[in-house]
Amino acid sequence: MLKEKISKQSILILVLIIILLGSLFTTLKVKEENARLKERINQKEIQFELISESVAWYDAGQFLEKQKKYHIQYAPLKENITRIINSNAIGTYGVYFEDLNTGASIGINEKEKYLPMSLFKVPLMMSILKKVETGEHSLDDKVILTVNDLDSNSGLLYLKGAGYQTTMRELIDIMITESDNTAMRALANRYLDDGDYFKALSIMGLPTTTDSRTKVSAKEYSNIFRSLYFSNYLRRPFSELALTILLDTKFNSQIPAGVDERVKVSHKVGFDYGTGYFHDCGIIYVPEENYILCIMAKNTTQENADLVISKISESIFDYKTDNLK
Repeated sequence: MLKEKISKQSILILVLIIILLGSLFTTLKVKEENARLKERINQKEIQFELISESVAWYDAGQFLEKQKKYHIQYAPLKENITRIINSNAIGTYGVYFEDLNTGASIGINEKEKYLPMSLFKVPLMMSILKKVETGEHSLDDKVILTVNDLDSNSGLLYLKGAGYQTTMRELIDIMITESDNTAMRALANRYLDDGDYFKALSIMGLPTTTDSRTKVSAKEYSNIFRSLYFSNYLRRPFSELALTILLDTKFNSQIPAGVDERVKVSHKVGFDYGTGYFHDCGIIYVPEENYILCIMAKNTTQENADLVISKISESIFDYKTDNLK
């Protein structure tokens, strides 16, 4: 009896040692990844192309010197956008534009509230990347889909079925670029609780409730992209990673359709065909003239949203590039 008890205790101790060693190994691996990342940053092997130069390599003097040449007036641009909406729009549109060099902004119905639809997948991504940044998780974490993850409402990952193995990084890519709900559920089910998500939303000045009908304005939502651009929630490498993933969004019939195809656009769409919500928000990287554009629409059609949003985007792009000539 005593031997059996000692044997069980020995097995329990061995199991605990194995668990502790595994946890230690994972922690050391994540720390090693972060150390390599820091070294690459120090050696400037990572090129920060998508975040603000002021938080990448510029010192204060360089940044202030560069700002001296920015004197664009945006009143005529606001008139152009208003004309486009009045002449073409079905339903209600909210527009917010912000010059990322000067902070100058214009808006049309920019405080009107809309259901965000899939736009909130961006702060979800940021919340998860924050956990990678702190070493709590790794982008290489293995994830096996379960029945509870599968969602056929948006995206095709659900077709892989329960038991499909992937990684955190792949799920983040699919959630953002394809607006996939199964990827979103798989990530949220494993890596987030309400506290994590609400903290990210609060830091970025967004509503923090569990109500799925919570609405947000174009001006409010722009805080997310501003946060990424100036890297004031995530560290620089993770802000750059998030914006790089957003470059590959597969839905490009709205904001990107209005700019030169060579121009980079980090953006996210949100839509619901049934209720007539169509949104597109992001950063447009015109050389020397980066800007945020967030356009939200409700009670409209995809065709009308594509038309109006692309026309507004084209009007802003033309205005910005004309001022560079």
